[in-house]
Amino acid sequence: MGVLLDALTTEPLVANDSDGRQSERLATEWSWDESHTTLRLKLRSDVFFHDGTRLTPELVAASLRESIAGPETYNLSSIKSVTASRENVLELHLAEPDSFLLPSLGSVSIHMAGRAEIGTGPFRLVSRKPLPQLEAFPRYFRGRPTIDLIDVVAYPTQRKAWSAMMRGEVDMLHEVSRDAVDFMEAETAVATYSFPRAYYIPLVFNLRHPAFHNVDVRRAINEAIDKEALVQDGLRTRGRPADSPIWPELWAYVPGQHAFRFNPDAAKLRLDNAGFPVRNNPSGMPSRFSFTCLVFAGDSRFERIALLLQKQLFDVGVDMRLQPVTQRELRLRAQKGDFDAFLFEMVSGKALNWVYAFWHSAAPGRGFIDTGYRAADDVLDRIRHARTDDEIRAATSDLSRVLHDDPPAAFLAWQAQTRAVSTRFDVKAEPNRDIMSSVWQWHLATTPMIANK
Repeated sequence: MGVLLDALTTEPLVANDSDGRQSERLATEWSWDESHTTLRLKLRSDVFFHDGTRLTPELVAASLRESIAGPETYNLSSIKSVTASRENVLELHLAEPDSFLLPSLGSVSIHMAGRAEIGTGPFRLVSRKPLPQLEAFPRYFRGRPTIDLIDVVAYPTQRKAWSAMMRGEVDMLHEVSRDAVDFMEAETAVATYSFPRAYYIPLVFNLRHPAFHNVDVRRAINEAIDKEALVQDGLRTRGRPADSPIWPELWAYVPGQHAFRFNPDAAKLRLDNAGFPVRNNPSGMPSRFSFTCLVFAGDSRFERIALLLQKQLFDVGVDMRLQPVTQRELRLRAQKGDFDAFLFEMVSGKALNWVYAFWHSAAPGRGFIDTGYRAADDVLDRIRHARTDDEIRAATSDLSRVLHDDPPAAFLAWQAQTRAVSTRFDVKAEPNRDIMSSVWQWHLATTPMIANK
């Protein structure tokens, strides 16, 4: 719920577009100095906080310093200091060049320091209890929202949420589960809006496992996986196959440049040559080797994908044993390296900062996963310290090659997310874009819509 409230009540300095570039939000201009260690951002002069205070560089600097000192500092770890000038300019001084800083700023909400409930977004928080209530902020710099009040209601299950929508008790579902999308799309009183989500699902290998230490085994597993089938049956077509953890729409990336093709015969031959022939197993079916895969037990999509993967790997002689775990246990064991493999989702953020955070062995704030993987460290450092688009583009191509030739995981699928809105509302929707970015522009429809988006 916190993410939803932030999206409606706060704004970042810059917005991250679908191609990974940045566009204006609270800042209208930005530039680097020659050393690429000082970023200057010119702020808008017509922005107010919800308490009526005008946005100033000093207040933004205080908000950023609070974020830097917070528990999740990995995205801002390169900042040494933040200063404000009289020309409505903010300066960020870095310890070293960091090409990840701008996209990272796109995910940092600016609020009044010490008062996180006061932002500059289109809606302001009226109350938190018994449930959050928001009201239109009349001085929002992009225009007063056309919706006056928003009540945020939490439901324990997806079924109870969409049942409430069918009864007319709520006007929007923030997220529609893949199991319910077809049902919701059939309802004429509801319009559904799907968009590509910057989260991918990988089968992550622990390179300390005797088999996964061998790069040819990891390559063979990638060749044994039919990703189209995983998307079709595991995600109910709500997604697309993945080649890597790099966002496929990223301006610097060429999708498919280094991609595995489904080829189980090649996978079998590669496993034979790597010294993993099919052997009789006294305690089970003959196999080349076995491993245990942790699977989040609280989401049916991971269970479906895991069962499909288990069958595909069994077809090439690999025994994948599934171990359902809670999300908390999965995260803790991933951080400690206490796993053979795990299946979950990871964020890419439409940029390369999160790729670095997950797949560099010594990323700032390291602690997401411990796989023993180091092959991509050098090229990830090149991307982070790059100063030009050409340098980023060349290093991104090299990263794609490294992740293919020495894979730390089998990158399975990108996901789509669906939101549902009552046709009583005219929603300003754009193809492949999250409608949450335009809530402030919604209004009651003059004639109810009947077609889903």
